[in-house]
Amino acid sequence: MNYIWKEWLEQSRGKGLWLGLAMVMLTSIFLLMEARSYPDELGFDAFLLSLYDMNIYLVPIFALFISSFSIFQEKELKTSMILLTKKESNRSLLLKKTIAIQTVVIGVFVGWYFVLAIAMKWFLQFQLTSFIYFLVTVVVLLLIFNQLGLFLGNITNTKMQLIGATIFTWFLFVFLIDLAFIQYVPSVSYENVKLFSWLYFLDPLHTLRFFLETSLGLFSLNNMSRLMEKMIWMAPWKFLLIDLAFWMILFFELSILFRSKGEKS
Repeated sequence: MNYIWKEWLEQSRGKGLWLGLAMVMLTSIFLLMEARSYPDELGFDAFLLSLYDMNIYLVPIFALFISSFSIFQEKELKTSMILLTKKESNRSLLLKKTIAIQTVVIGVFVGWYFVLAIAMKWFLQFQLTSFIYFLVTVVVLLLIFNQLGLFLGNITNTKMQLIGATIFTWFLFVFLIDLAFIQYVPSVSYENVKLFSWLYFLDPLHTLRFFLETSLGLFSLNNMSRLMEKMIWMAPWKFLLIDLAFWMILFFELSILFRSKGEKS
């Protein structure tokens, strides 16, 4: 609890968290105003999908910067070294830092969406179930990219390295991976589609959008072709859980590994 309070004080005094939240708030309001012209029966779901598409570009880079600079600042101020002298292990320290940054960042962003939900009820046909599905995508998106940001903050030694690594990582997930899939799609066949499925749904941005579209009823899993049935061989929520567990555990363990190597050197 002390770590969470400490993280909240640090983030609330800085500008990064509030700048990121302000941009998300502005884009959400603009999209809500536009959604008022949508047909009533599809307006709310279309708005949530548009909001998710906008989040893809904004939320990952804000999460990366906020979490990476948070852990990097502790390295600069030698706060982590002081804590380690109190017989706090690297794993325990990083776990507490992870819980703290995840709690603060997710709490602030989810809090805004609950405020936005009040406006949704005024202007759109609000559906609680659809809104909860949307919140799940926001939380998972923040969980993964916050953890990735903590990893980047651990492995970089200067602020310029950190900024470069953060921008490259954002560009990789948002643009480069999709460009690679576009090149690979023509070679997909019935024999190798399951391998393609693993690679495709291992990308959290693909899985989150697929989960949201199916949960909102915008993508039907009925009457699919044999090729699509072989590609979508698990329920969307299972793909989502695998993605979440894989990326969270991978970057947490890599952070500990690189942190330990850095201390030995």
